[in-house]
Amino acid sequence: MTGPEERTALADYLGCHEEIRTDAWAAWSAELNPSDWDVAQYWLDVEFIEPCPEHQL
Repeated sequence: MTGPEERTALADYLGCHEEIRTDAWAAWSAELNPSDWDVAQYWLDVEFIEPCPEHQL
């Protein structure tokens, strides 16, 4: 298990590296039931991932 610091670092990293986020989603979605994909992708893209600081004003 990871702690909050590790999860935050991962969310920040995935928010700044679109190609890695795509790879992470591909690996994760392969383990999910397809009926769960919409909810899981929403969680990953909206609730988990932080916007990249480089793109913030």
